[in-house]
Amino acid sequence: MLDLRDRFVTPPSPAAELRAFTHGLMPRTVPALMAGFCEDWAERGVDAWNRVPDRWGLGHDTGWWSMPEDLADAYVAPMLAAPAGTCVLQPNVHWTVQALLSCDGPFEGRDEVVMTEGEFPSVRHSVQRWAGLRDLRPVDVSANADWAVDLDAIADAITDRTAWVIVSHVGFATGEVIPDADLRRLADAAHARGALLAVDGYHATASLPQDVEAIGADVYFGGLLKEACGSSGNAYLYVRPGLDLRPRLAGWFADAEPFAFAPAPADHPEVRRRFLGGTTAVASMYHAVEGLRILLDVGIDAVRADTLAKGARGIERADALGLPLRSPREAARRGAMVVFEIDAADRLVRWLKTQDVYVDARRGRLLRFSPFVWNPVEDVDRLFDAVEEALATGAHRELPEIDEGGPVT
Repeated sequence: MLDLRDRFVTPPSPAAELRAFTHGLMPRTVPALMAGFCEDWAERGVDAWNRVPDRWGLGHDTGWWSMPEDLADAYVAPMLAAPAGTCVLQPNVHWTVQALLSCDGPFEGRDEVVMTEGEFPSVRHSVQRWAGLRDLRPVDVSANADWAVDLDAIADAITDRTAWVIVSHVGFATGEVIPDADLRRLADAAHARGALLAVDGYHATASLPQDVEAIGADVYFGGLLKEACGSSGNAYLYVRPGLDLRPRLAGWFADAEPFAFAPAPADHPEVRRRFLGGTTAVASMYHAVEGLRILLDVGIDAVRADTLAKGARGIERADALGLPLRSPREAARRGAMVVFEIDAADRLVRWLKTQDVYVDARRGRLLRFSPFVWNPVEDVDRLFDAVEEALATGAHRELPEIDEGGPVT
């Protein structure tokens, strides 16, 4: 199994950080990169928009203006097995979805967006809100009885009125992976009806091998915040070559001639650049790809094998305690995150923090954990040793309410 603790800033031993699905740990190179941002700003000022030194192994200088494309070409495109010129960094997935839904082309003569009931709010809520802004009808597809994505039901829901089909490569509530062959089947079903397939790859990013051309995705988006360890402000978008999307929610950075200051907007000739908004938040891009560089260096296939092995150890321990598994048991359908059911999960998570074990809870009955490349397998055993103790003693039920200052678990 992988042990990359020396590449990340890990919590002091014996703490076990098992929440890679929420926010990755900081790569050790990040402080120097952030110092580099301060140096570039101090020494170059406005001219940093045109040129800064290559701090990312690009093989050429870049500038703040071109960093969303240059970093995406160098690191996001290889992660997705995508051609150069098709990927761009984004501030967050919410912005990306807004921009996609603002494109008129896919909605010409169409008004439906097919999605599963398990989509993340950045997608699901956005579609629902846009239903009041344009003639758009959300079409929900329910999960199977075992909470799995119902691929046949999604395909059956696609009609000649469907503009977009939106699915998650890995489900945020279950860790379920939709295999590439099934994504390709959905893409083919969408294309046969003239619809487009958008894949939310947030929970697949840097933890699951991705091939956007093989799965037939028209767009693929995600973020570098979680397993990719790029922190907040760093999402990405892939647009299939030849797909002429024209978002109405484009900013002046997306204009064909931004410094002409023309009275009317004009779409940039590069489709990916049309998804830029206002002035780019530069500082976050300096640390955007540091985690991704590490994971690409060891290989996403190796990362995938590592998370599956450590996750399997967790499932073995959960089975021994009689805890129902909410994630798929089959390795090919399970992502880096593993979810099981347990009563009073929110209280248990608070108690586990007192034991220096960090996981999270959802809806008071689901406990999620994700052993990643910085976790030795002993961290998984520490988690379940502590859970076993809590179940035996009820210690977590006696824990008083703690004001953690915010809602994030």
